[in-house]
Amino acid sequence: MRTPVPIVLAIAGVLSGFAADYVIKTVKVQPIDSYPARVSVGGVSVAADPYATDEKSYTAFDFKSLNTRGYHPVRLIIQNSTQDYITIRTRNIVLVDAGGTELYATSAAVVVSDLFKGDLSYQRGSPFTDFSGKELSSPRIGPNSVVDGFLFFYIPKTKGLALAGSKIMIPEVLNDSTRKPIGPFVIPLDPGIQRAEERKGK
Repeated sequence: MRTPVPIVLAIAGVLSGFAADYVIKTVKVQPIDSYPARVSVGGVSVAADPYATDEKSYTAFDFKSLNTRGYHPVRLIIQNSTQDYITIRTRNIVLVDAGGTELYATSAAVVVSDLFKGDLSYQRGSPFTDFSGKELSSPRIGPNSVVDGFLFFYIPKTKGLALAGSKIMIPEVLNDSTRKPIGPFVIPLDPGIQRAEERKGK
């Protein structure tokens, strides 16, 4: 049985409406020393900026209840102060919650598909291009350079701040010249959450 054309057009209109109304927001990178949740090992510094509330997540993504829906962004800022290229493999990064459970990141495609009714449009300015464009994806980082990006962790139906008491664990960063690992990096998120709450209260 064929779906009537008006229904198809209505569905398409709804999905395209998400992209048409979606606003791309710029997230500025601050000096890495300004992030309270950070660790330095072997000339590489990694800062973690937890987006622990709907309000803060809304400053980066045009979705007002991102955390309420169970998706908790953590922005990583990586500064390479060595003279070599380094590589970080995002698939090896885990979030360890307050109870000791290890969580791997959920891809931007899955997040957008869930939040925006399966709309994975590559249209410029769409939710998918925004979330995937801001996602950290196994970057190769040049000498004396900084890269940043978001990882999305799914923690459903949690009372309070789901990221409280959590930490980011990065087993290693690889030096591309020597092939030697740098790390591990263990970054408690509470200092970043506390900083955000202090600014919110002012």
